[in-house]
Amino acid sequence: MVDLKERDWDANMSVNAKGVFLCSKAVAKHMINQRNGKIINNASLAAKRGALFLGHYSASKFAVLGLTYTMAIELAPYNITVNAVCPGIVETDMIRREWKWEGDLRGMTPEKVRKEVLSTIPLGRLAKPEDIAGVVAFLASEDADYITGQAININGGMESH
Repeated sequence: MVDLKERDWDANMSVNAKGVFLCSKAVAKHMINQRNGKIINNASLAAKRGALFLGHYSASKFAVLGLTYTMAIELAPYNITVNAVCPGIVETDMIRREWKWEGDLRGMTPEKVRKEVLSTIPLGRLAKPEDIAGVVAFLASEDADYITGQAININGGMESH
């Protein structure tokens, strides 16, 4: 955190926290009128346990969970559910850039960082975007009508709270 630039902090909070706030506020008005709806926010495993060298990202995702929990209570009387998904490490360009950056900081290759990470995942693989999409589709379905105020881990067993 001591080397974190304020502009990086602000950018993460603006996109991740403020973006969820503004989008949710806009759609909630319509959902209240129709007395039904589902809001599904994208948080992160980093929102539940922090992330090395990524305090700005972690803090912004903690904010997403706070908004999720609060909106779930406020919007429940209108039959609106609000949940969040908390992906672990997903096979994306973003994570590959992070491994390069972390490898540079630690004097390691990105592949070495990847192997370290994989060793912490009980299922032994990274998540695929489809793994996340399946949970989001479930939360958007009628099968999830009684689920609200939850932050659902999708992390191959890395974290279980």
